[in-house]
Amino acid sequence: VLDELHSKNLGDGGPLDDEHDSADESNTFAPLLPGAKRADDGSRKSRVEVLTMQVAFSPTGREWSTVSGEGLHVYSLDDDMIFDPMALTEAVTPIAVQTNIRKGKYGMALLMSLHLNEFALVKNVIEDTPYESIATVVRSIGQEHLSHLIQFLSKCMEDSPHVEYYLQWCLELLQTHGLIMERNRGKYLRSFRALFRVVQSRYVDLKAICDDNKYALDFLENQANLLLGGQDEK
Repeated sequence: VLDELHSKNLGDGGPLDDEHDSADESNTFAPLLPGAKRADDGSRKSRVEVLTMQVAFSPTGREWSTVSGEGLHVYSLDDDMIFDPMALTEAVTPIAVQTNIRKGKYGMALLMSLHLNEFALVKNVIEDTPYESIATVVRSIGQEHLSHLIQFLSKCMEDSPHVEYYLQWCLELLQTHGLIMERNRGKYLRSFRALFRVVQSRYVDLKAICDDNKYALDFLENQANLLLGGQDEK
């Protein structure tokens, strides 16, 4: 409370202090402090703090997500990242995936497992799919899940003994979605390179085994011919 009003703060309509305190006016008045070269009204700006409960990074390191009181936040270095939260419902569970496998709905089971993004679950669906149903299942996969499926196939094929089975998956993918991958090279290049490295590595391993078997068979054949030739001479 001011006991005495200064004439410099008086105007035609009354004290100027009342006008500056009005809510209709923007608070641009800031008295100069002694020795200060600029005005300071004491207001400070601070960023809103958000409590983070959990942070998770993708296997590629190009995306990460966090859970906070504001919801789920997903960040990516790729501008074309597709996130489809509408497909995540209470019905999409590992139990539902196993149920669809038992019913023979392998395409639906694979889509649900890709939404859950669990490696063990996706591998289980891929290996439970019959050989003759691979083409049908591949055709049910959309573009938004194609890159993830290729990455899962690459990871599954690294140490799997079912080489021909996974090669059939790769062949059906290229025959069905090869044109889309060709038109969007930048989008699928990273996952395709991972698949190519795995296929090349398995080819080198199998080639060495086959070469050893070939030499062993040639040796056995030569030994058998020598034994047969010796018996004929006798």
